[in-house]
Amino acid sequence: MVVATFGLMGQHIGAIEQPKFDVVERIEAVEIRRYPPHVVAQTLVTGDFDSAGNLGFRRLAGYIFGGNSEDLDISMTAPVALKPGEIGKPTVGKSSYWVTFTMPIEYTISSLPEPDSETVELIVIPETYVAVLPYRGNWSEKRFEKYKAQLEATLAKQNSWEVRGDTSLLRYDAPFVPWFLRNNEVSLEVVSTSPSPSR
Repeated sequence: MVVATFGLMGQHIGAIEQPKFDVVERIEAVEIRRYPPHVVAQTLVTGDFDSAGNLGFRRLAGYIFGGNSEDLDISMTAPVALKPGEIGKPTVGKSSYWVTFTMPIEYTISSLPEPDSETVELIVIPETYVAVLPYRGNWSEKRFEKYKAQLEATLAKQNSWEVRGDTSLLRYDAPFVPWFLRNNEVSLEVVSTSPSPSR
């Protein structure tokens, strides 16, 4: 997925805000993370794996770089998330995808300006538990599918966490970062199977 407009970030990834989380468990190479409530800007796009990511990024970049009711520039964050827009639909071929930016922690949904574009929406994500498998390399669909299969296989070996929804691709670096150094993750929302988890 070559996203030329990702270059708008213009910063080293270490200087870009990322969502806070706690690691509550490790299962082989997979982390189970707890993310507190946070606000995201998201857009639903139609296309193949590569073109959907490009279009979604451009829409959301337009919002944070002044395309809003206050002409406000909002800091870029990482990662940029891509996930199927319809639960259970295959990620291969032309389909719908959600592309998502997490908003900086200083904002609430009421303090953020309204998007100029009707294709961009702001929502609050409640506290969420997520299974995450980090990997390095390019953003190709083939590589995504490889690590998606590894994540799902690891989770299938345990019975402490139940999978919800479809797998997301999380991209942390800009295109000018060499492909073999790019930090990526595949993630799945999970729910504890324990009735009263002490996590």
